[in-house]
Amino acid sequence: MNIRRLERQETLDALHLVWDVFAQDVVPLYTPEGVASFQDFIRYPNIERKMQTEGLALFGAFEGSQLLGVGGILPTGHVALLFVRREYQHRGIGKAILLEMCSFAVQTYRVSKFTVNASPGAVDAYRHMGMHDTAPEQNAGGMRYIPMEMWAASVPLKKKRGKGAYIAAGVGAACLVLAVVAGAAISRELRYVAENGVDEYMQDGSQWGDDGSSIEDWYDEFYGDYGQGGYGQAEDGQEESGIDAIPEYVDEECGYDVTEDNYIYTADNTSSTTIQFEVYYPQVDGLDAEVQEKVNTALQDCALDSVDKLYLSPSDEMKEKVLGEEYPVLASFVEYKVTYQSRSLLSVVFQDYSYEGSENDYHVALRCVNVNLQDGTLYEVKDIINLDDSFVGQWAQVMRDEADDDTFLSELSAEDMKAVLGGDTKDGVYTPEFFVDEDGLEIGLSFRYPAESQDDRGYAWVTAPFDFDEIGPFASDSGFWALVQ
Repeated sequence: MNIRRLERQETLDALHLVWDVFAQDVVPLYTPEGVASFQDFIRYPNIERKMQTEGLALFGAFEGSQLLGVGGILPTGHVALLFVRREYQHRGIGKAILLEMCSFAVQTYRVSKFTVNASPGAVDAYRHMGMHDTAPEQNAGGMRYIPMEMWAASVPLKKKRGKGAYIAAGVGAACLVLAVVAGAAISRELRYVAENGVDEYMQDGSQWGDDGSSIEDWYDEFYGDYGQGGYGQAEDGQEESGIDAIPEYVDEECGYDVTEDNYIYTADNTSSTTIQFEVYYPQVDGLDAEVQEKVNTALQDCALDSVDKLYLSPSDEMKEKVLGEEYPVLASFVEYKVTYQSRSLLSVVFQDYSYEGSENDYHVALRCVNVNLQDGTLYEVKDIINLDDSFVGQWAQVMRDEADDDTFLSELSAEDMKAVLGGDTKDGVYTPEFFVDEDGLEIGLSFRYPAESQDDRGYAWVTAPFDFDEIGPFASDSGFWALVQ
């Protein structure tokens, strides 16, 4: 099966399919006035005008030359159409179209949420997908519907600049949707579609269930037949972005193995609260037993930072916040990359996409572990750099170059910058981080500005690149430097 954006000349056939399915599945729920209103909505001249002036994008699912299903989405993220021929329903086709449209909308339109005017028969399905009602049932021209929405976390596109700095923009150019849903791993599906394409997704739909069940089973049970509506790796010819683009150094003869572990949990039987964690992290095997335990504990703790804060050991403040939300969301999705692996040093970067209590409280954070494999010592920026005026001045300039903004970090004085790099988070706004890679070091900050802060330039994290020669004059007397020579 092939799912793609429709050509203009295919629009009329698509609208015929929409009407055929609507007549069979939806007409019984509408008044004659409502049926007439929908007929008017899908008239070719009206759809053509919406495509030209409103940016409506139509998608079709094809088996060979046969059109099996049709979807439409607006630049606002509103799913306007999603219909599948009756004889092909309950095969995951509608879902695949929806995923393709979501991926397209996030990358093209930079939407922050998806909306739908759900017909009464489709409301339960959308609730199971993580959407919630935003108003009572409406009636427009005889068409009954319930307005619903679901936030799509616009995960930032990290751009490689200069010699290797990586910027995560908090609102800009999204490359992944993490649509948090209750009881289903839709985020993984959207990610899978973004990485591999919808064709491979359809061919490998059983991959999600650890018990052999398919996410298709969940979808077919809950999602309506007609349903109105990189993370990762770059495609061929495209430059990788984000932590995938960091040039890692790996000593193949380092004498130990790096394996992957995870913490995956989705809460069941929660009618209004969404709890979903999907955290991946490395573990090492082959070191001295005592050192190995220190290293693996540090890696696990760093990866599970949000899980611990949100779920395993929440503060009283977090508990009160959740109790005060109508639709609480507790979620963390963590990816990682081993950027430097030698006999003596391991450097790992984690990127955490989290919802901290509500669908509106969304964050992207960079966290790093730099650990001595000889004794388990962990290093922070303040341990390896002499934070004097000379370094801070040069570092600030590189950071501004990476952000392409001469006013970036202007809210901080030189002394403030020293304090921040030394570990003063300024009430959680700035977190200093560094990692080692093939080219040298990246030293920067992960940001969490207060809502509506005038200092927020839209970046989740920014790191400044230094090769080993450039950073040499600012190196402290820490034993860290012997590990990277």
